[in-house]
Amino acid sequence: MKLWKRWTAAALAAAMALLLLAACGPSGPSAPDAPDAPDKPGSSETGKDPTDKKTEAQKVAAVVDTLNAVRKDYGNNTPLTMDAEVCAMAEKMAKLQLDWLLGKYGTDPNGKRYTKDWNDISQLPVKGKKLVGVGGYAAYPTESVIRGWVKDTGKWKPALVTSTEATLVGVGVVHNTDPKTRDEYPIMVVVMTY
Repeated sequence: MKLWKRWTAAALAAAMALLLLAACGPSGPSAPDAPDAPDKPGSSETGKDPTDKKTEAQKVAAVVDTLNAVRKDYGNNTPLTMDAEVCAMAEKMAKLQLDWLLGKYGTDPNGKRYTKDWNDISQLPVKGKKLVGVGGYAAYPTESVIRGWVKDTGKWKPALVTSTEATLVGVGVVHNTDPKTRDEYPIMVVVMTY
């Protein structure tokens, strides 16, 4: 009986991973607004726990579940649905924010080149909808990180939780391949809502 339970659990996990992979793929302000810079994790959050056996798809699903739960806690009962196009945008934004975090845009996060690249991604509509909220983090965002976004002074991170306009969500994950920095910043995760 134990073998049957293990096989069933493995089959369900694989099916869930395939569904999320289909939604998000394998593996992103309006002009006058400055883009938000990605958050850096605390020293205790490295972004990748070697003992964590969850798949990337399960971690992405957990981020969306946590975001929906935090939204409800703040009185926002508009559920977010994972969307493959939003995931693709979020992955582009994650690459951009990882590049910023690694210093590829120099020392000014709101420099002209970074802002242009940010706008190029964020101003593209998805399914006729405009970007509502975006937040980046150099690890999978936890509940406390998402709750912290509500208190952010910018407009993009709080909107992830507070805006009732958004109905679509995507999570983009980009792995750092730079051997000099990947221990400090192994991944960049971006959450976007439309």
